[in-house]
Amino acid sequence: MQNLARFFVFAAISLMFINSCTQEEVPESASGSQFDASKSDPKAVEVIEQMWQALGKDKWDRVAYLSFRWLVEIDGQIRADFRHDWNRQDNRYRVEGTNREGQHFLAIFDTQTKLGDVYLDGEGVTVDSTKTQLLDYAYGRYINDSYWLIMPYKLKDPGVILNYDGEQEVDGKPCDIVKITFESVGLTPGDTYWAFIDKEDHLMKRWEYHLEDWPADRERSGASWQDWQDFGGVKLALNKPFLGRPGHIFFKDVKVSDMMDASTFDVTSKTF
Repeated sequence: MQNLARFFVFAAISLMFINSCTQEEVPESASGSQFDASKSDPKAVEVIEQMWQALGKDKWDRVAYLSFRWLVEIDGQIRADFRHDWNRQDNRYRVEGTNREGQHFLAIFDTQTKLGDVYLDGEGVTVDSTKTQLLDYAYGRYINDSYWLIMPYKLKDPGVILNYDGEQEVDGKPCDIVKITFESVGLTPGDTYWAFIDKEDHLMKRWEYHLEDWPADRERSGASWQDWQDFGGVKLALNKPFLGRPGHIFFKDVKVSDMMDASTFDVTSKTF
């Protein structure tokens, strides 16, 4: 499957963090199935379920609205900053930021149909071919950026396969390691992830990944999952320092709610 994340690379941003997270939201109606536990290791499933209990997965399932800013900082400079608003009840999504041409970029679209509207510097894009390309870009931002925030809640999505991969200490804490692979789902189903989950508090301390188009002998990349905060019973990690290289991805202005103001998705002007 073509890795659409290649289209989303900014000149100033490392490929390591812009194309590492492209597992697509797969609605059950489209996949034809739910998570198939028979294809996963029972020990791995148990570890994920313990993590879900610690995270507040039951409350996450009732969240109607999620908003956040996704930022990349390297050597003290902000290299990317995108605001995301997601109505999880009707699949409406709003993403805005600055594109590589320095224009204010805004898209409002449906995460299932991928149809919507795009604005550059406040002007609606009307040329179909350009609009389609920019909606693909917006969808890629949704997939990549949200995965850096909510990946732990998606580990029993349709097509996910979990295997227990032993134990390892992370920052002095013993962790269970769960290997995550995919069965014909997502934008890049050949990607592999490893989740390092603390055996005591059951929160994820680190992830590592190897992408489908990398050479088999290439070392994994990864990031620590730090600054876990509680949003009304839903826990999210807001800081992701890269392993073995400078920089980090972090989140600001996070809002998690079971209610929302629908007018958010009518705003076509810059909000930050």
